[in-house]
Amino acid sequence: MANVLWILPKFDQAEVQNLAREARVSETVARILINRKITTAEAVAAFLSPSLDQLHDPMLLPDMEAGIERVARALEAGEKILVHGDYDVDGVTSAALLIRSLKRLGGNVLCRVPHRKRDGYDIKPYNADEAKAEGATLIITADCGVKACETIEHAQSLGIDMVVTDHHEQGDDLPRAIAVVNPMRHDSTYPFPHLAGVGVAMKFAQALVRRMGHDEAKFLEAFIDLAALGTIADVSPLVGENRVIVKYGLQALAKSKKVGIQAMIARNGLEGKPITTYHVGFVLAPRINAVGRMDDAAIALQLMLTYDREEADTLAEVLEQRNIERQAEQAKILQSVDAKMENKDLDFYKAIVLAASDWHSGVVGIVASKVVERYSRPAILLTVNEEDGTAHGSGRSIEAFNMIDALNQCKDLLRRSGGHALAAGLSLSTDNLTEFEEKLNKIATEIIKPEDMIPRITVEGELDPTEISWELLREINRLEPFGSGNPEPVFCSSGIEVIDTGRVGGEGAHLKMKVRVHSDRLDCIGFGMGPRQPSVQLGRSIDLCYNIRSNSYNGYDNLQLMLRDIRTEGTGA
Repeated sequence: MANVLWILPKFDQAEVQNLAREARVSETVARILINRKITTAEAVAAFLSPSLDQLHDPMLLPDMEAGIERVARALEAGEKILVHGDYDVDGVTSAALLIRSLKRLGGNVLCRVPHRKRDGYDIKPYNADEAKAEGATLIITADCGVKACETIEHAQSLGIDMVVTDHHEQGDDLPRAIAVVNPMRHDSTYPFPHLAGVGVAMKFAQALVRRMGHDEAKFLEAFIDLAALGTIADVSPLVGENRVIVKYGLQALAKSKKVGIQAMIARNGLEGKPITTYHVGFVLAPRINAVGRMDDAAIALQLMLTYDREEADTLAEVLEQRNIERQAEQAKILQSVDAKMENKDLDFYKAIVLAASDWHSGVVGIVASKVVERYSRPAILLTVNEEDGTAHGSGRSIEAFNMIDALNQCKDLLRRSGGHALAAGLSLSTDNLTEFEEKLNKIATEIIKPEDMIPRITVEGELDPTEISWELLREINRLEPFGSGNPEPVFCSSGIEVIDTGRVGGEGAHLKMKVRVHSDRLDCIGFGMGPRQPSVQLGRSIDLCYNIRSNSYNGYDNLQLMLRDIRTEGTGA
């Protein structure tokens, strides 16, 4: 952490003062809002007071009318409808939302999510064969399908219609389905393109509910919990419609009537507590994802669908055990990665490509993220199948390096690739591994500059220590929910006097300090910063980078700084 850059945006002070005055917020909060491109009093009011009225008409999504008309005919005729989701949280919640909605409307519904290891991502031609054997005449995809051209052609040859609901970027051609409902289509004019898959599913079900003459408000009340769960887990930007969905969905999660959600909340000690984006992103979602990584995502889907509390408790326990297994596997792979990295010259390798036959394919993506954090460069981890000579896995990247663009330049060496700028999946022959690593590094060397590989923290602004107050924290809390696109504000302050230090947690992993702020003492906690305690000397003035939080202890609430970084000599900003 010694070389972390603190990046402070530049502001027009006159613009800050004007927005603060017109929107009736402090200049500190005005700077935060401007940094999020919220620059008018009207936009501030909408942001600080999200409302269901801010949700756009679902009929604005491409192909929506064709899609709901086909499903409405299926419902009226009693056709069998198969809902096909994905194995991650977004895919599971998308499928659960559609299945529950269709069943409420009287639908005869079958459901399926792929097995990560056996099936891989997306709907396959053999899934259409299975649907045909089960008597389905309509397939609705959830969080997948926009690139499934071959599968859709095959389904049509079997007399099965398909409606795609997805949010991933389309390929060169749209599949020739009855409808492709996707705000990321090249021809889409939908006002908010950043919906998660579950957001698109919610919009589709909402339009269908309207078409069938039912109450949309009651529908949103019943299903926005699932929409929030998938939206947060998919790290979708929490602005626009997503902010509304998550704001209301978090409230709905805390009092959800779905016994599967109740079981997870109880299993993790969250009953009767406000549910936050942290609880979803770091407690609930990892457990849903873990069962898809280590076992079968169908278990998680059944948890979201069951009406039996005893079954829900059993399934929630399965998710807990799979998460424990995932954590152990993750630690094992990361240890193996560190051993392999001892032989890598990081002055030469701007991109990391590592492979092993004993790495669990469902976990390499998570570990790739840890490798990027640890080594500050793009990383691809691959699981080798020695029987067929293939390697498949996941890549994660840094802001300066578009992973999917780089993989597209390596297509001659790959069997498959897809994803986004910062995260992608791929497979290739093991015979091509060395050449692929060399080519990827050649691309990375041309793009990545040395400064791009220095970890950085974006800071909202520098505060005088006297500005740290309960009043400021209350203002900051109005900006919630925090997440991608609306991160929790980070500040920095200089010249803060240290009056106490210590180490807490297992093996002294965490740094605990008290600092003097005007006449008060302020608690600070730095998770994982325990080894830095010797450099923080009593009586010395240091510079801090932090979040402002409230900490409850023994019935008292105290202001606390959650440390992000420490500078003992200059801010480094």
